[in-house]
Amino acid sequence: MKRTFSVCGVLLCLLVFAHPALANHLTGATATVNCDGFTLTVDAAALTSTNSYTINFTFTLTPTSGPPITVPGTINFTATGSTAVETFSGTWPGAPLTASFTVTGSAVLTASGSSVPIIINGSTAALLTCGLDGRMTGGGSVFETDGTRVTHGFELHCDVADVPDRLEINWAGHRFHLETLVTAFCFKDPTINAAHPTDIFNTYVGFGTGRLDGVPGATANWTFTDAGEPGTNDTATIVIKDASGTVVLSVSGKLDSGNQQAHTDNN
Repeated sequence: MKRTFSVCGVLLCLLVFAHPALANHLTGATATVNCDGFTLTVDAAALTSTNSYTINFTFTLTPTSGPPITVPGTINFTATGSTAVETFSGTWPGAPLTASFTVTGSAVLTASGSSVPIIINGSTAALLTCGLDGRMTGGGSVFETDGTRVTHGFELHCDVADVPDRLEINWAGHRFHLETLVTAFCFKDPTINAAHPTDIFNTYVGFGTGRLDGVPGATANWTFTDAGEPGTNDTATIVIKDASGTVVLSVSGKLDSGNQQAHTDNN
């Protein structure tokens, strides 16, 4: 009986001591964010002193409407001991932000593939609200693929609480009239140069509900850009659905005539 326990004990010891030591890894990542940028702190452990390491991180800013913004970055450091605390600060593209975003993120230690979520302002998914006292005005014409002219005119604020908002779209005997601006996302696309002093944003992405040919329950999604004067490079993308959810209009292109202008305020 003693021999049996002795053998089992030896096997148990072999199993325990044969388990490899935990590789270098991340133990946590936290960040504070605001409308201008972020400060990220990442903790790593089980490092080898004097070895070089790389931490890749990614923030994703998801607006209430419009495309998400991905902000990647890299922290390179040389370990001075078995643990490390690395801090990195940066600014958002086109800062300051001008809408509300849900911010998430993750960090990866490339040497081992160890990854952790970034705790942002105390949460894994932090709400960041950035106001912009701005609006876009104007209108013009774009054409469907079959040559149908679509005309639009609008005055839309970047803050849905800032009213009134107006949007009229007309095509082939049909008319959409905006009643409620549901979401708005104004941002500066670095590939577009509006080239005027109030160039703090140049793209307006919105969603709203309204009436189609007088019938309530229709919806519209749109993206309007301001690419400077005289407006020939401005673009409009519009999708309208009727009350049943059927797409009745989908059009995108540069303005054939008209102009769309971003403004910082109501003056």
